[in-house]
Amino acid sequence: MKFRLILLLVGWRLRWLAWRNPAFRGKLAGKDLVMQWRTKAGSPARSFHFLPDRIIARGGLHPNPAVTLSFEDAPYAEQTLMEAGRNQMAFMAGMQQGKIKIDGDAAQLMWFMTLLKYIVPKSYITQRKKQ
Repeated sequence: MKFRLILLLVGWRLRWLAWRNPAFRGKLAGKDLVMQWRTKAGSPARSFHFLPDRIIARGGLHPNPAVTLSFEDAPYAEQTLMEAGRNQMAFMAGMQQGKIKIDGDAAQLMWFMTLLKYIVPKSYITQRKKQ
């Protein structure tokens, strides 16, 4: 259930950034990419369609994503996504362990990694460092 909520919140945050953050909008220039996040079982799943002026997030499996991140299961996905806000290497570690599988254009995933610094609010990072 928490992974489903994280996917929903990530979609809201991406849409907000595409609307309100000029630097983030600059990263979207020339993009037309569908990225899908899911568990290996297929549910929960959410797709993010990156366009030059907006992001469209939808629940469920997309018929033709450019890149898909398949997490071992929902608890592992939740743990990894929470850690990725502080440590981008969390995704790489999961891929090396075989707990995250990438299907499609891995270069697009690398592009997405450049967006992580925008997704996690700075106040959250500051608060986590104090703990």
